[in-house]
Amino acid sequence: MLNAKSLLIICFLVLCFAIMKAPASLIERIVNNESQNLIQFSSPTGTVWQGTGIIKINNSQDSTISWTLPLLDILKLKPKILWNIKNPNLILDGESVILMGEIKTSAKGKIASGQLNEIFAPYDIFLGGDLLIKTISITNKLNGNFLLTNLTGDLHWTGGPVSYVLSKTSVTVTSPVFQLKLSNQIKGVIQATLNSPNYDYPLMKTRLEPKGILKIQVSKGFTKIFGNEWPGRESDDQFILELEERIF
Repeated sequence: MLNAKSLLIICFLVLCFAIMKAPASLIERIVNNESQNLIQFSSPTGTVWQGTGIIKINNSQDSTISWTLPLLDILKLKPKILWNIKNPNLILDGESVILMGEIKTSAKGKIASGQLNEIFAPYDIFLGGDLLIKTISITNKLNGNFLLTNLTGDLHWTGGPVSYVLSKTSVTVTSPVFQLKLSNQIKGVIQATLNSPNYDYPLMKTRLEPKGILKIQVSKGFTKIFGNEWPGRESDDQFILELEERIF
């Protein structure tokens, strides 16, 4: 006769088997609903345990995604998804863990200028070089609005030509290497600092507050890099522009 412990083990194994055999289309419904279509997932094949599909983030270029759920982590009751996203201009490797109403994602990879220019082209800005994601960690609430609660990371841009339009005139400059540090030192506040090995001071600082207020500080040195030097007498390390805007 089965005792209670044996019965629980059998039920757990049956549940694991059911998860492994569930169709990948289940992920499509969950991702699209929870992200409010910010992340668009389609063409799933395989199972929840291991499969592939097409993913588009905020109307960007289509990318192929593949994933697997390590069985050992499921047995430890700490399920996580190992995934890979790629297209000709992007490759990302990462893992996502769902726990206590949150999804925590960490990743690393490379985004080429072709992908970045999809974002900046509407503003007549065109970049050369690649964005190297050394590490990035993101936490979102699974409460129907995919609320961002934490963001940390270390990103490097390789530098290169930058073209933009100023007063109906096209300008092209060569940018140095940049490093962007993302931090969450104050609860609910996402901070970013832009530095370069060529400069011994922060070139730009940004701050995103929980109510959707984005604040940006720009140094005089940053304006010099892009060929439009601030005319005042301030030193290069001083912040000469402060912008504030509600973005959500």
